[in-house]
Amino acid sequence: MAMRQILGMTLLASLIVLSAVANLAVGQAACEEGGGHELYVVCMTTVLASIVEQIGGPYVSVEAIVPPGFCPGHYDVRPSDVEAIREADLIIGHITVFPWVEDLFEAAGRPIEDLHMISGPWNTPTSAVSYVSAITALLCEHATNSTMGDYFTTMNATLCSELLSLADELQGKASELGVSDVRVICMEWQVSFVSWLGFNITATFPPQERMSAADVETLVELGREEGVAIVIDNLQSGTEVGTEIAREIGAEHVVLTNFPGAVPGTNTLADMIRYNAGQLFNATSRWKALSGELRELRGQLEALKGENMLLWGATAVLAIIAITEGIVIAMWRRKP
Repeated sequence: MAMRQILGMTLLASLIVLSAVANLAVGQAACEEGGGHELYVVCMTTVLASIVEQIGGPYVSVEAIVPPGFCPGHYDVRPSDVEAIREADLIIGHITVFPWVEDLFEAAGRPIEDLHMISGPWNTPTSAVSYVSAITALLCEHATNSTMGDYFTTMNATLCSELLSLADELQGKASELGVSDVRVICMEWQVSFVSWLGFNITATFPPQERMSAADVETLVELGREEGVAIVIDNLQSGTEVGTEIAREIGAEHVVLTNFPGAVPGTNTLADMIRYNAGQLFNATSRWKALSGELRELRGQLEALKGENMLLWGATAVLAIIAITEGIVIAMWRRKP
């Protein structure tokens, strides 16, 4: 029996090795068909880099400038970034052209016009499809032969189909949970995603460096008045404000991410979107379960109050009877 297991494990290991070798050969063949040159694509963020990797496959080599856990507006350029921009075949950006981006291109000796910008939100499945299509078009423009172009187009169709299926799945789950009845306070960089899912956004707040103590107190008061269930932070913008508001009003606190790779298991845009939705759905389920328990406890408390009233009423009646009897007895004893 042991020998069979050993033979089976050996065969499995051999198959894995053969599969890996075959995949490597396919990748090498693809590069050879592309003229022996991968497209070196430099992206400003992991949002773009993750899509380029999926669409480009063996035909591209990708690098992201800003790490996934950083806010792009606060990024500090490294010497390696200058070299990356200098050597890139294609450079893609989005969000905005921050001053450090212009400085980076100047240091690399390239005109800022070499930066291909993609606009609009990206953190919903439907908006992600727009990004995929725009990036596919850019890659096809830089393809060195028809084989590369066909590959990019095929991957575009596959990825868009997956994202649209994900959209149906998440909105179905949101409807099932009844998220439209769930009031939230949301960091403004996550508003497009949270509203797309259908949550009831009571208020929003900017990055924490733009908020005062009075601003936080205003949100706390509003959260209490409106019965806010969830406070939503954006990881790259800091989480102290959301943590404080949630603690003060007794709400669930959720931290979402706007960039793939910042949280384990979120390497692609679809992974990131699924993760964010899962965080919100789990918080909704916890809040609704707690609300149900609180309603049950309130009902039990009201019942106990009713029982106490009856008990106090019976006690009062007995006391009156006892007092009356005492008076009667006292009067009877005074008779000659």
